[in-house]
Parts: sequence; structure tokens; C-alpha cells
Amino acid sequence: MSSGVKVGASRWLLFWSIALGGTAFDLASKSMIFARVGEPPAASPVAVIPNILELRTSLNSGALWGIGSQLPYSSLIFAGLSVIAAIVICYWLFVRGAASNLVLTIALGLVMAGAIGNCYDRLVFGHVRDFMHFHVDSVNFDCAIFNFADNMLVIGSATLVLYAIRPESTPARDPSETAETTVAA
Repeated sequence: MSSGVKVGASRWLLFWSIALGGTAFDLASKSMIFARVGEPPAASPVAVIPNILELRTSLNSGALWGIGSQLPYSSLIFAGLSVIAAIVICYWLFVRGAASNLVLTIALGLVMAGAIGNCYDRLVFGHVRDFMHFHVDSVNFDCAIFNFADNMLVIGSATLVLYAIRPESTPARDPSETAETTVAA
């Protein structure tokens, strides 16, 4: 077996471990929190860190911050977009060869985990189950309610953006070239 195939197989395994492991963690956490706290609107929030973090269940039929929730069939539209994203991610990684890059493999594994977790909710429940409410009352900061799938999507996407805007590394120069250039000038 050549080393190229080994790297491809190990990256395939890494990607799917992150994607499926992250999905399992997301879905398990949603099930546990909703069982503990209850379904909205009757559910009462549970303080984790008073005045900063609480478990507050919420149902979101839209995308980030509820965007598009008023669209007819919004959950199906966003589930379809998740499926398209999953196909594009797999194509980019395994057909176009992006899996040769460890950072891209990990970042896209996180994005895939978040997409699958929220897509599952949309298809099974008709909405995404959110439960973490981060707010800092002392400075009037209030974040939208989210879940672990959202965290994985944001971390994976931010990693992709940072990777895309990183400065290109320049090849190391031979010190003798610099000395020759200086003498010639």
C-alpha cells in the first residue's frame, strides 16, 4: 500500500470520526437537556453559571438566529441546504483532494457534524433543538440560544476563514543568495 493511500484512508477515518462523533455528541446532548429541562414554552431555564449561562430550551425552524423561520417549509429548505453542503464537502475533500490537508479535514469534519446534527433535527422534529443561552447580565449582553451543532459549525467555519486568509508561507532562502545580492549591490 502506498503512503498516499494510507494518508487518504487515515484522513477519511479522521473526517468521519469527527463528523459522526460530533453528530452523536450533539444529538445526545439535545436529548438529555430536553429530557431534563423540558420542551418550551413550559420549560423553566436551569442556571449553569448564574447571570451568564443557562440551559433554556428553544425550537428554531430557521437558520442562525432564526433567520428564514417565516419561510414556508423553512425546516425542509434548510435540511436540503445541509444535504447539498454535505455533498460539496465530501466532493471537495475526497474527490478534489482537500483531505490531504489536516486543517481542512478537521474543519470540514466539524462543519459536517454540525450540519448533520441540525439536519437530523429538522427532518425528525421539524425544527432545531437549541438549549444553551449565554448572556452576561452585568453588561447587557444576550446571545441567541444555540446547541453544540451550532458551535461545531461556527468553529469549523471560522477555522476555514482563518485558513483562507493566512499569509502564504514563503520558501526559505539560501543565506548565500542574500550575501551575493548584498555584495552585488
